[in-house]
Amino acid sequence: MEVYTWYILWFAFYCTVADAAKILAVFPVPVRSHFVMTKTILTALAAKGHDIDLYTIFPEEEMIPRIRHYQIPNIELLETPLSVEELRAIPVAEMIDVMFTEKSNGNYVCEKSFKTEILRKLKQSKQHYDLVLLEMFVVDCFFGFSHIFKAPVVAITSSVDLPWGSHRIGNPDNPSYIPTYFGEFGKSMSIYERLLNTITLVYAKYRQKVHLSYQEKLAKQFFGGDLPPLDDIVSNTSLMIVNSHFSLNQPRPTVPNLVEVAGIHIREPRKLPKDLLDIVGNKKFVYFSFGSIVGSETLPVDKLQYILNFLEALDYVVLWKASQNSIPKDLRVPKSVHIRSWMPQLDILCHPNIQFFISHSGLMGTQEAIYCGVPMLSVPMFADQFLNARNSENKGFGLTLNFESITKKHIGVKIRELIENPKYKENAKAVSLQFRDRPNKPLEEAVYWIEYVLRYRGAPQLRSQSADLAYYQYYLLDVGVIFAVTLIIIVYILFNLIICIFTYRKNRIQNKVKRN
Repeated sequence: MEVYTWYILWFAFYCTVADAAKILAVFPVPVRSHFVMTKTILTALAAKGHDIDLYTIFPEEEMIPRIRHYQIPNIELLETPLSVEELRAIPVAEMIDVMFTEKSNGNYVCEKSFKTEILRKLKQSKQHYDLVLLEMFVVDCFFGFSHIFKAPVVAITSSVDLPWGSHRIGNPDNPSYIPTYFGEFGKSMSIYERLLNTITLVYAKYRQKVHLSYQEKLAKQFFGGDLPPLDDIVSNTSLMIVNSHFSLNQPRPTVPNLVEVAGIHIREPRKLPKDLLDIVGNKKFVYFSFGSIVGSETLPVDKLQYILNFLEALDYVVLWKASQNSIPKDLRVPKSVHIRSWMPQLDILCHPNIQFFISHSGLMGTQEAIYCGVPMLSVPMFADQFLNARNSENKGFGLTLNFESITKKHIGVKIRELIENPKYKENAKAVSLQFRDRPNKPLEEAVYWIEYVLRYRGAPQLRSQSADLAYYQYYLLDVGVIFAVTLIIIVYILFNLIICIFTYRKNRIQNKVKRN
């Protein structure tokens, strides 16, 4: 019996080793919330027996078996919360360029990373990789690694699909009914909203093309002049893992190699720490946080005071994630408001006494709120937060408070509606059930399809033929021209035929008159 058990264990170990893959993961975007999703996937792959070389700007916080961690130096981590007023001053058209050009973003990360010795050694290494994992955001320059190592690419997106994402795998992105990442439109768009949505999508694609041409120059300098066009390399992506789900975002058609995994970062909620339990007790409470990038304490003092005063009048405990050192000195903070620079957000949101969540509508925070079935009061600031806020309104579990219109009266109307109308809590619970109801957990789904790509060496059978079509072929412009030209020729022939008939009849009549 013992021999038989040993044989089974040995066979299982052998199969695990035999199926283990060598994976290169390059994730240099200096935004911690992005890396949370990535690290979750990498840890799961390592647990399945795969060996991973991880290159990132983040320091190694814990040793994870089978993951060799390499820190890319000289890139500034985006840790300091940004000012609300500074963010709101950036229009949508400029936001696209900011994502690529500002410090700690796309072009900057490419420039700084390619000057480091650690990436030069990686490029020159004779390593064999079965797969390359990359972030599909604003750093397509790193797709050159898939070319030099001749390995298929799986791209991970920590947001919903970006305007420049779908075309590389042939996924439909029709702006007539699919809201773009930078828009704030929901379902049933008016003709004006469809016009703006289309303009935003086309402009975003155009600006990304401009920045891609610059990143291609950097990539050719680093990888060599024989590097194919970056657009060709990124269009050969085998699989895209996207942080969306139809229960929360707009339902849309997807090709087989686009996999939705919204909520992949969410773990089982835990009991609150003792200090927070002592604060909350059996009281109703509100959670107030703008995430890690936006500092909620940078809201104008008068607007902050309106919010805190109204919550104080409701006799609710308030847990406020903010930097204590950055709280304005002339802000009166009620005794019921408890400030911490860090809070266990998921555990707070899943506590039964929470009433609602005041948020900037960041995607991961929104997913955590709906996972826990908590209504939201959204104050969107930039990028996809307007889209997330609109989705929460469309699904009926949230209301939006526009930054420019924050007044004492407006705040009171919104908050009273949230707490007095039971539909928001009911809708939050209903959408939570839909969000959780899946055949597989998001992490299992991601790992399965990554290993599918490994098993079938890039899985070309997943690739839609539409990804290989030129834009005029995809939109049937060439077919339309053929139809138009054919129609013009037919009309021309008919017109001339009619002219000939009339001319012939006219000549016969004239000849007959002459003979008479």
